[in-house]
Amino acid sequence: MSWLGLAGRLARWGLVVRSVDAGLLPPLYAATSPAARSGRLYGPDGLGQLSGGPKELAVYRSARDEADAARLREISEMLTGVTYGGA
Repeated sequence: MSWLGLAGRLARWGLVVRSVDAGLLPPLYAATSPAARSGRLYGPDGLGQLSGGPKELAVYRSARDEADAARLREISEMLTGVTYGGA
């Protein structure tokens, strides 16, 4: 069975693979909930953070690298023409 076939089967069973609507819940929560805090990561609270409702999660170690963050900010500002506030 291919990975695509396996993903389809898991999605039909409601495991691991989420619907678009369910997948949008964490970013919508982060963008609109008064309880969501700036600079935090929100994702699914289920098994392996692959399913479930929105929850504040620990920021991944790879996302805490200061040099990578500075480079992302630089590229984002260059591509968008927007200068972001903050550090």
